[in-house]
Amino acid sequence: MKIGEKFVPHPNLKKVYGVYLLLVAVPLLIATILPILIAFQFTPEVWQMAWAYLLIPLTVVLIILGFIFYWIIKYYNTISYILTEDEVMVERGVWWRMKHVVPYSRVMSIDVIQGPISRRFGVGSVLVYTAGYTGPAGGTAGPGRRGAEASIWGVPNFVEIRNVIIGIVRGRPLFRMPEAVAPDVSSEILEELKMIRKALEK
Repeated sequence: MKIGEKFVPHPNLKKVYGVYLLLVAVPLLIATILPILIAFQFTPEVWQMAWAYLLIPLTVVLIILGFIFYWIIKYYNTISYILTEDEVMVERGVWWRMKHVVPYSRVMSIDVIQGPISRRFGVGSVLVYTAGYTGPAGGTAGPGRRGAEASIWGVPNFVEIRNVIIGIVRGRPLFRMPEAVAPDVSSEILEELKMIRKALEK
């Protein structure tokens, strides 16, 4: 990977989301289809009276699952990452676009996570934490006790990305101020000494 070059999650991330959706969909479909199968065992009169009540839950579940499947594809297409020379940038969002920017000078720790499903599809996540940050995860939540300020997930080279960030962070002082706005302490001390000298000469 190259510094300053935008990259996106691996297509297998959609498969990971698809498995998660399947784990939720199967119990819901069983719960809505099973009553319909049971109703077939009764007389046609009973079926004619109950079919509408039995098909409505199934229809609602199918609509919700179809919408989530559509959203997964749209959401995947909005995710992008950039590692610049000064910061980590994460962009995502279907209806509300969100952009997380984490300067390297504020990075306190970096974790990598790869669950059993992600491992099956060869992708993982890089979680970037800053000092004292406890807000919602900047991308995806892991098993940690606090949310990461920026998360790079669904990438096959997650270990490489972590090493690149660590390599950039090392040697940078924490909460370093940019040189353009850093106060010139030496000049202020010099002015104070000049004022003291003038006061003593009087």
